[in-house]
Amino acid sequence: MITRLFNIAFVVFAVAMSSASFAQQNQDFDVKPFSKFLIKTNFRIPFTTQNNFLKEVADGVVDMQGSLNYAIIKKFYVGAGYRYAFFKLSDTKLNSDPRAQFDGQIVQQGIYGELSYFYDLYENFSIETNFQIGMENSIGSSAECESKTSSKGVFFAPNLNFYLKTDEVFSFFFSLGYNFSNTNFTPESVCKESFPNFNATDYETNYQHFNVGFGIGISISKPDN
Repeated sequence: MITRLFNIAFVVFAVAMSSASFAQQNQDFDVKPFSKFLIKTNFRIPFTTQNNFLKEVADGVVDMQGSLNYAIIKKFYVGAGYRYAFFKLSDTKLNSDPRAQFDGQIVQQGIYGELSYFYDLYENFSIETNFQIGMENSIGSSAECESKTSSKGVFFAPNLNFYLKTDEVFSFFFSLGYNFSNTNFTPESVCKESFPNFNATDYETNYQHFNVGFGIGISISKPDN
């Protein structure tokens, strides 16, 4: 799966580079640079890489973020944002009774700060290196829970974004990132004492996942070249 994702990332990057080179040669394409204030939002699919249980039975549905960023000096931005991630435990992989589905879910949400640097490869193509750190709350639930469980912690995430800028306030980017958390999943997270065919060592490592997806950047005020 990870190899397939890198192949997709390579194809997207190659297409973006070709588009950037073509637009660079088009003199009528009036590209707008980023403004001092930049809104970013992305929608990515998370793929669990640690915790053997989650790697076996969890399906990452979405990891999405939204942030407001300000250019402190040229090409460097600081910002603050909100993150929401959703994972669902597969009833099929858990061999759950089809008459009484387990419906296990994990939601991670919280706020973060970030630091970004933009490198302009072409006038209309930029690469952003980004680092985020924040507080999160991991919330678990299932059909066996009378109330949701909660575990608070800290996460940090390096990201790499590839932007195609336009002649309007919008820009579009392909996003890669990796999320580290200091909290971990256990059967108690979804109100279970244990799961068949898994032992204690299968739950030992913290939440970690690789994210792949797309996003939109919005300059709050339309900048001048």
